[in-house]
Amino acid sequence: MKLTNTLTSKHTELSELGLNPGDTVTLYSCGPTVYNHVHIGNLRTFIADDMLRRNLIAAGYKVNAVMNITDVDDKTIAKSQTEHPDLGPMEALIETTRAYEAIFMSDLAAVGVDTSIFTIVRATEQIGPMQAMIADIMKHGFAYIAEGSVYFDLAKYQAAGNTYGQLINVDFSPQARVDNDEYDKNEARDFVLWKGMKEGEPFWEFALDGHDLPGRPGWHIECSAMALANLHTQPITIHSGGIDLKFPHHENEIAQTIGATGQPFTQIFTHHGHLFVDGRKMSKSLDNFYTLEDIVAEGYHPLAFRLLTLQASHTSELNFSWDSLDAAQNSLGSLYGWADLRHQTNLSELRFEPSVIDDTLDHMTQALADDLSSTAALAVLYRFVAELAPGMRYDEEDSAELFGRIDALLGLGLSDRSDINADQKKLIAERQTAREAKDYAASDRFRAQLERRGLEISDTPNGPRWRRLELTKPEKIN
Repeated sequence: MKLTNTLTSKHTELSELGLNPGDTVTLYSCGPTVYNHVHIGNLRTFIADDMLRRNLIAAGYKVNAVMNITDVDDKTIAKSQTEHPDLGPMEALIETTRAYEAIFMSDLAAVGVDTSIFTIVRATEQIGPMQAMIADIMKHGFAYIAEGSVYFDLAKYQAAGNTYGQLINVDFSPQARVDNDEYDKNEARDFVLWKGMKEGEPFWEFALDGHDLPGRPGWHIECSAMALANLHTQPITIHSGGIDLKFPHHENEIAQTIGATGQPFTQIFTHHGHLFVDGRKMSKSLDNFYTLEDIVAEGYHPLAFRLLTLQASHTSELNFSWDSLDAAQNSLGSLYGWADLRHQTNLSELRFEPSVIDDTLDHMTQALADDLSSTAALAVLYRFVAELAPGMRYDEEDSAELFGRIDALLGLGLSDRSDINADQKKLIAERQTAREAKDYAASDRFRAQLERRGLEISDTPNGPRWRRLELTKPEKIN
């Protein structure tokens, strides 16, 4: 398996790292800051992370994967003060972040992210490893204390022969400090590792180098410490995240990890591309800032958005529009209509050949092992559905294997398609009886009843065929 590696600007084969199927790959993915609903750009990244985990497993690797929850930083504290002004700082923080974390986990499930194959870790539950890493950075001479906070000393770090700017060229401002968690590349300066306590903010006690420093961790130290503490190896194999995190977050992660340990942080840094809306960056001021809730409210299936994201390389920019989501919804509906055929075995007498399953799935797996090329994998699947699948018989064992293996790769929910209920089957049978008796008025009444129950009926030489109407194209947004 190979991935785009931002550290080298090239593809890196796992075999080049001495890793072969059967070996363990360690993977750290930057998770959300839980102060609000995540937007669809965030979800695009988390779907890409899910594809990475799924397809490492499909390629034969054992995967030890961790994703963090940032539940203490500038944004979460500000939001907690707004939402729970009557609570104490720590209680308000936990109350706020747990609520948004629950919404986030619900969104992940809705877009097909398999949460059983990775571990979630919260920053507030990992303060000890963060303080230990800061102490190591201090011991190696790459940190200093100022006004109750601890800062990373970029000048000393670079003077020791280390490179700052492995992911992106930066303009460094010597002898300048920055307290904010986020800033621009032309403002590169000593960044905060530990923020001194402020009135009305949650804090933890921290004794460092003879100083009592009550406060909280900076954003960047959180991920470095949580990755090493929970993956128990260095360097880790793969670090993934959105391209918007390259600087300063990921650049600072590299620096502080090397500063603490003297060893590289990760062998592969892979970044997922931006999502734009109608060619523009999402912004509330432009009225193009969307969450999954917004998409569902307009009648779209959450997995239609997942399918849309799979129609572009994970490293490339993806443009979201309602027209493109319409197309993805229609494609998903076609795939679901195909998956539903396994409940309609009367439609064919041909046997489904197991070799066809194997060949199709092998080609899809090979495509996804090439830097998660979901576009190529979908092309294989669409060709199979259009050219090979029609007329084949879908018995229970064959279909369970086929749709289960496709879902293991793509997470589109094909294997979750249930049969229609007994009432719907009864109406279909009664309509067919009326049709055979040439009672077309009764046949039309049964058809209308079935449509009210969410089914469209078409007649074939082998009998009636039903299709669910749940993915019907919605009305456009005004």
